[in-house]
Amino acid sequence: MLVKPLTLAVVLGLLLAQPLTAADATQSLTAVRRAAEGQLRRELDRQVTGVTFTAAELDSRLRVAACPAPLVTTGKLPRGTQARVLVRVACNGTVHWSLNVPVDIHHATDVLVLRRAVGRGEIIRAEDVLVQPRELPGLTSPFVSRTSDLGGRLTRRPIPEGTAVTADALDAPLLIHRGQSVVLAGIALADAGAEQRVRVRNLNSLKIVEGVADTAGVVRVLL
Repeated sequence: MLVKPLTLAVVLGLLLAQPLTAADATQSLTAVRRAAEGQLRRELDRQVTGVTFTAAELDSRLRVAACPAPLVTTGKLPRGTQARVLVRVACNGTVHWSLNVPVDIHHATDVLVLRRAVGRGEIIRAEDVLVQPRELPGLTSPFVSRTSDLGGRLTRRPIPEGTAVTADALDAPLLIHRGQSVVLAGIALADAGAEQRVRVRNLNSLKIVEGVADTAGVVRVLL
């Protein structure tokens, strides 16, 4: 009895009819990406809002065996404006493999944009800026986001109109103004009643100055 050779269609039919074994099944790359994103979400402070994590697309030719156990992830949030971090996703069951998945980090925040050009040494006021929402890389922003953060700070350099104001473009707020009364730390060298003269040693310079007792604990230095 002659046996006819199997046609290609019959062979394919037989192969498709065979169930996939654990060794034959492949891991979903989408699940790998979602696991990497989830790792960073767990690291993020719950009070922080507006942050998005987007895992990079993995090469579609990549084939790893389906993991019979929950995927294990390892990764830490970066500091500052670093916008990409690697998260390790691994299978540690009867199947062993690991992948390093790049994850991009962005956050939505407000920035202050100048309505007019300002010169060096100017104070930027609330009416000089407008608030614009932006999506920025990383977790932190170099830009000033609240008008309350502008109070009393002088510009370090000229800034053109339409520029988002950065924190490093501003000096620290002025604490002392010319002509303002100030308090110096010192030690009284004698007792004194109201409006009586008393000598005081300056704790910084160690010089002795003379003043008049003004109120309890306050001496008005004589110039």
